[in-house]
Amino acid sequence: MAENAENLSIGGGREAKREAILEAARTVFMDVGFGAASMDAIANAAKVSKQTVYNHFGSKEELFAAMIRSACDRMLVALNQAARSGNPEDMLRAVARQFMDKLFTRDRLSLYRILMGEVQRFPELGKIFYECGPQVTRKYLADFFAEQHARGNLKVDNPRIAAEQFIGMLNGCHFRAQLGIESPPSQQMIDEYVESAVKLVMRAYSV
Repeated sequence: MAENAENLSIGGGREAKREAILEAARTVFMDVGFGAASMDAIANAAKVSKQTVYNHFGSKEELFAAMIRSACDRMLVALNQAARSGNPEDMLRAVARQFMDKLFTRDRLSLYRILMGEVQRFPELGKIFYECGPQVTRKYLADFFAEQHARGNLKVDNPRIAAEQFIGMLNGCHFRAQLGIESPPSQQMIDEYVESAVKLVMRAYSV
């Protein structure tokens, strides 16, 4: 009976089940944090059996990593769409706006707060989050700077540092919102941060 309900609720497809589990994990992690989340609760939220969760994800840590990776994959799709312009300045502006739009979502802010609260007890979470999320975005930008350098459009001797600095400038208005001492910035403030960061980078690396 439980198996029939599971198949009816999400169609029985493996990919559909995986997506349902990831969405349930996101909800449970955001509600109670990593430490208090249980695979039972995630299975119940996804309307699947606990064994099904383990069939897709061997551990809670693996499930957390997959949740972060899924969000990062969506970010990269958005960045690739933003990067279609051949003009380096337009590309940086589009990527920065896409990055900032994602940065201040309620889920993203909640995730940062969960990490800060849990990382001392679960130090592997910091590594998982960085490798599946921020590191991927930074590599994307470093590759962009390296490509622009090779084409002679920009002069970037160290693409990795350039990527770190660009992200660092964009993160400047994130810290206070992350701590909960300020609301997320207005669209006007985000636009100002983006324009300032892009202009500084173009001024520093223009040929």
